[in-house]
Amino acid sequence: MTEFNPAPQDHNIVLIDSRILRHAERLIFGCQSCTPKYSHIPFDTVLDSVTGYDTAVTDYILSEPAKCPRCKGPILEKTLVEVAA
Repeated sequence: MTEFNPAPQDHNIVLIDSRILRHAERLIFGCQSCTPKYSHIPFDTVLDSVTGYDTAVTDYILSEPAKCPRCKGPILEKTLVEVAA
C-alpha cells in the first residue's frame, strides 16, 4: 500500500475558531472516553464535513479543545468520536 504524502504547497493548515467548533460539537454524540465502543471516527473527519476540506491534505489547529457533548471531556483533532445519528 502506498502512503499519500502531499507536496507542501498542496497541504492546508486551517485554524478552527470557536464558532466552527460549536458546529462540529453538535454533530457528535460522544467521544472515545465515554463511548469507546462506538467512537471510530477522528474528530478531524467531522471538521472536514463542516469546513469542506479534505483530511488527506488538511491539518487543523483548534483555537481551543472541543468539548464532548456527553461527558464534557476535551476533544482534539485526532480524538475518536461517535457521530450523532
